[in-house]
Amino acid sequence: MDVTARWPARPVLLCTTTGTAVAVVNTLLDWPIGTAQRCIAIALAVASGLLLGTLPRWPLVAVGAEAVVVVVTTWFSPFTNAAALLFLLVALGVLGHRARWPVTLAGAVATYAALVVQASFGSDIDAPLLTLLGMTALPVVAGRYLAGLQRARRVAEERAAEAEARHRAETHAARLAERARLARDLHDIIAHHVGAMTLRASVGTLALDNDGDPAVARAALVDVATAGRQALDELRSVLAVLRDPDAVDAGEGSALVTDPEATLVDAIDRLRRAGMPVTSEVDPRLADTSLLVRTTVVRVVQEALTNVLKHTGPGTETTVGVTVSGTGAVRAVIENAPPSGPGPMPLPASGQGLDGMRQRVAVLGGTLTAAPTSRSGWRVEANLPGKGQA
Repeated sequence: MDVTARWPARPVLLCTTTGTAVAVVNTLLDWPIGTAQRCIAIALAVASGLLLGTLPRWPLVAVGAEAVVVVVTTWFSPFTNAAALLFLLVALGVLGHRARWPVTLAGAVATYAALVVQASFGSDIDAPLLTLLGMTALPVVAGRYLAGLQRARRVAEERAAEAEARHRAETHAARLAERARLARDLHDIIAHHVGAMTLRASVGTLALDNDGDPAVARAALVDVATAGRQALDELRSVLAVLRDPDAVDAGEGSALVTDPEATLVDAIDRLRRAGMPVTSEVDPRLADTSLLVRTTVVRVVQEALTNVLKHTGPGTETTVGVTVSGTGAVRAVIENAPPSGPGPMPLPASGQGLDGMRQRVAVLGGTLTAAPTSRSGWRVEANLPGKGQA
C-alpha cells in the first residue's frame, strides 16, 4: 500500500490545527510552575500538534517523531504529555491503516518503547508492560481492520466491474456468433435455391428459344416456382429467429432445418431435375445422430451440390455418400466428375460457401477438405467426430 499518497489539504490543516490547539490547552492547564518552563512545554505541545501534518505523506516519520516528543515531554513535563501520547496512538493507527506490515511493526516498536519510557518515569500513566502492549496493539488492529474493509470493498467493486465487462463481452460474442450463423443460413438458402432456380430457368428459356418440348419448359418453370416457395419458407424461418432469438435452441445450433433427412433428399432431387445424374448413398444410422450433426451434414451437402450447379453443366455425374461409423463418427463425401458439356450460365460467387462449411464443421470439432480430383472433378469431404472423439 502506498504510504506517500497525499490527503486533501483541508483535512490535513484541520488535523494539525486541532491537534496543536489541544496540546497547547492541555499544557496551559496542567503546567504548575514558572514562565520559562511553560514556554518550553508549549513549544513541545505545538511540535506534537504540527507533527500530525506529516501523517498523510510520511506516517512512519510522524510516529517516530511523536514517540520522541512523548519521551522528551515525559522527561521534561510528565504531567503535560497526555496530548502527545494521544497523537502518537493516532499516528500509529494511521500507519497501520496505510502501510505494510514491516513498516507498521517498526512504528509499533517505537510506540511501545515510548510508552515503556513514560511508564518508567513515573508519569500519571502507570501500567504493566502487558497493558502497554495492548495500548500499542489497539490502534494497529483498528487501522489494519479499516484497511481490510477498504480493500474488500475495492475488490468487490473490481469484481463487479469485471463481471459486468465479461457479461458484455459474452453478450457481444453471442450476438456475433448468432449473426454469423444466420449469415451462413441465409447463404445456404439463397445460394442453393436461387442457383437451382437460375439453372432451371435457363433450361426453360433454351427449350422455348430452340422450339423444344413445351413440357420441358413447363417442368422447369414448375421447379422454379417450387424452389421459390421453399426459399420463401426458409427465409421466413430466418426472419422469425431475427424477431425472436430466444426461439432458437442454443444447445442444438441452427433450428432452421427441422427435418434434415427430407431436406437432404430434396437437395439431391433438385439437382437431378436440373439434368445432373446424382448417385446417393446415405447411411440409415445418420438418423440416430443428433439434430445438430444431421443439420451440419445437410448444409454441407447442400452447399457442395450448389457449387456443382454453379460451376458445371448438365450431365455432370455427381455422387453423394454419407457413412456413420460404430462410434457415431460421420463422413460425408460429395464428388463430381468434370463437366461433360458447356458450362451453365455463370452465377456470382458469394465467397462464403467453403468458409461457411468449414465453420459449421469446426463447431463440432470436425474437419472439411475441398480439392480437385485426379479426374479434373471436385471433391468435398467432411468428417465429424463421434462420441468421445471431439
